[in-house]
Parts: sequence; structure tokens; C-alpha cells
Amino acid sequence: MALITYLTRIQFDHGALALLAGELAALGLRRPLVVTDRGLVASGLVERLHAALPARGAAAVYDGTPENPTERAVWQALERYQAAACDGVIGFGGGSSMDLGKAVALLATHAPPLTQYMMAEGGVPRITAAVAPVVAIPTTAGTGSEVGRGAVIVLDDGRKLALISPHLIPRLAICDPSLTLG
Repeated sequence: MALITYLTRIQFDHGALALLAGELAALGLRRPLVVTDRGLVASGLVERLHAALPARGAAAVYDGTPENPTERAVWQALERYQAAACDGVIGFGGGSSMDLGKAVALLATHAPPLTQYMMAEGGVPRITAAVAPVVAIPTTAGTGSEVGRGAVIVLDDGRKLALISPHLIPRLAICDPSLTLG
């Protein structure tokens, strides 16, 4: 098993998903919100993720991630996060799920509106270290969201803007190549 420690702790190997429970415990996460999409639910991958959690029902799920994450989806996922009393976020899927998860983690601890945190609105210094912990588990290759400090969101007014902050970098990435097959 390859362990890489950079700004993000990275577990990388076939079967690395099996390390999830221990890694969540090390981060102190007991009830994360899994941000994913319906395709991964239908494929059975979300069920595999649930099996790797420390206990059945240890995570809430938001599976409405659109192809390009939207402000509306951020609010829907945040509502699920709050209703389930979550304490962190797992972005599970491609870059869209990971970006949406980062935005949820931000608004879980920072006052709205979302737009005030966008780079184009001068929001970089407004994002503090209080961002809820993010774990990234990619199921596609190439986005880099699992170690990136940014998230791109399509706002309700149609603008596609970026959140940028070192505080958005996931604390953990589980890169399990077996999740990218199929």
C-alpha cells in the first residue's frame, strides 16, 4: 500500500477503500455526508463505500450531483448535511462530486451567500481554516480535485466561478484504482 503525505494524505492502491474506516477515525469523522451522483448509486459503488464505513448508517448520502455542480445543488446537499448532523464531507465520484463536496464543507461552517467566497468576488481571504473536513475518493482519473484547492460552481445567475483556498484541500484522498474500472 502506498501512503503519500503531501498537503493531502493519500492512500493509493487497489483495495485502498478498505482503509476508509480507520482513516475517518484518525480524522475524527463520525458522520460524513457522501456527495455523489445517481450513476454511482446505480453502479453499486456507493454500496461498496458504505461497506467500508465503520458502521452501517455511519454516513448520510446526497446523490444529486449534476454534471457541472450548481449553486442549487450546493444548497440541497448542505440541507442534507445539516439535517443529518454531519461532521465532514466525502466527495465520491468525479471532479463534480468533489467540487460540490468542497462547497458544502465551506458553507457548513461559513455564513452565506456562497458568492462572497468566489475568487472573482475577492473571496479567497474570507475562507478560513474552519472549513469542515473533506475526504476525496475519486472514481475517475485526471481531475486532480482530490488534491486541489479549488472548486468550480455554476451560480444561479449562470456564472461559472471558482472557490480557491488552501483550506479547501481535502485532508485525505483514497485513490483506489479498482473504483475506476467499468
